[in-house]
Amino acid sequence: MKLFIFLLFIVSISCNRFNNTQKEPLAKVYNNYLYREDLAGLFPSNMSKADSAKIAKNYIDKWIRNQLFLRLAEMNLPAEEKNLDKQIADFRASLLIHKYQQYLLDQKLDSLINLKEIEDYYEAHSNNFILQKPAIRGIYIKVPIDTPGRNNLLSWFKSGNDLIQIENYSNQYAVSNIWFTDSFIYLDNLLLTLPTGSYSANVNFANTDHITASDAEYYYFIGIQEYKPPRSQMPFSLASQKIKNIILNKRKIEFLKDLEKNVLNEGLSKNAFQYY
Repeated sequence: MKLFIFLLFIVSISCNRFNNTQKEPLAKVYNNYLYREDLAGLFPSNMSKADSAKIAKNYIDKWIRNQLFLRLAEMNLPAEEKNLDKQIADFRASLLIHKYQQYLLDQKLDSLINLKEIEDYYEAHSNNFILQKPAIRGIYIKVPIDTPGRNNLLSWFKSGNDLIQIENYSNQYAVSNIWFTDSFIYLDNLLLTLPTGSYSANVNFANTDHITASDAEYYYFIGIQEYKPPRSQMPFSLASQKIKNIILNKRKIEFLKDLEKNVLNEGLSKNAFQYY
């Protein structure tokens, strides 16, 4: 009964959204109190009463444990171990500097990377982009198992001239389809969508131009136009996002170096610092 009353009380905290500014204690450890207002902002507006009660209870329990440990630390640690003023000041300074740098990065850094930059980097560093797993270029189609004419997909694909017919068929019947004829994706990502152990193609995917599979509900078809084995050069379509991240990271490093240089130069011009 006491637990039920406690939970109702906690739920009322989240529902009232702390409109009452009077300090109402929720817990006490020796002479330290946890007040109702200390839980402000802890509950999302769409949270259920049960979830609010659970989060509040966990928060209060953690606060009590922390207060008990803090009292023991204050009582038993040597005085020099409890002097954290410098560490706190250093941490605050580092945090503020990081926040300011991030603020400037968000405001000033040019994050737009054009295609030519990516292509130039790829050509200059192509040896750095090596596939760790196979990749393919082609199509993926998933249709209900009783779909009429599904066996035509293979012959259409093999002819090489009936991709439009495959597209029309896919638009009419497919519950899922992926067209990646102009870019590569990792083969493993597609195989994960197939029923385990159901591949009808040879396990040596380098020597086949298709993979078919089926289960009680669906028929799966993967047409392979091009296969890239592991340890071969990574296709541009897969490397491009990596290159974007590399270029952007280099810009960030250069931006922060220039920022540091400008801050020092400004301080020097204003005689803001000196060495002793």
